[in-house]
Amino acid sequence: MSERPIRFVNLRETAGWSRDGAQATPKMAALLAAAQGPEPEPVATHTYRSQGRVLVIGAAEAAQAAADLLADKLEPTLLIDRVGGALPQARAQAVHTGTLVSLTGWLGNFSAEWESSNPIDAELCTRCNACVAACPEGAIDLSYQIDLNLCRSHRACEAACEVIGAIDFKRAPQRSSEAFDLVLDLRPSPAFSQHQPPQGYAHVGNDPAKLMKAVLSLRELVGEFDKPKFFHYKQRLCAHSRNEKIGCQACIDVCSASAIRSNASAKG
Repeated sequence: MSERPIRFVNLRETAGWSRDGAQATPKMAALLAAAQGPEPEPVATHTYRSQGRVLVIGAAEAAQAAADLLADKLEPTLLIDRVGGALPQARAQAVHTGTLVSLTGWLGNFSAEWESSNPIDAELCTRCNACVAACPEGAIDLSYQIDLNLCRSHRACEAACEVIGAIDFKRAPQRSSEAFDLVLDLRPSPAFSQHQPPQGYAHVGNDPAKLMKAVLSLRELVGEFDKPKFFHYKQRLCAHSRNEKIGCQACIDVCSASAIRSNASAKG
């Protein structure tokens, strides 16, 4: 004879024992009946895979300092988005310079695109400091970018870098893109405007407390992670899909992965 498992249901806290207690019998019966039903199906999950490639966006010194906090567990790449600050002479991480054009994706699947228009190519630059010493206006500091507001086009830096060829004032703006698993954003404004940013993205601005919290969190996001699917879309119940008219778009506004689009916005 098989034994039936003992099951419990909380009548005391859910059926109402205050002024409505006399009318609580039907609710108690319903709760008891519901407790006899089968266990709910497990929540569906989605698997994220992260190899620890993290993009750090910000000014030179701040980005380098943050990358140093991550480098023993992750693989940082720096995107220096403005002139100023200092980078170390040794090149421990990949460094790009430019303005972020777009950032999309989620944990393990971010895609970043940026545009660089500075005459110094950060990837070619060996940080020998010859250009810093040669510039008569002091328009080049140890971020190894030219402040074009100070530059008077003497081109002494270009001559000093002739062998390496990292400086070219005729170079057209270049667009680059790369894939990352994680993003640490040190800029004043975040890259995502949704109520909840994608998992794996951390915007800290210049707040030291937020930076340390983000660093501790990002350091652990390497490997495979099963996250619950937060909702199940039922198209037949959605007024927008049923009537093909734009109405409520709360799900579009709140989705951190931009995974939901209306037909109207997709056509536009």
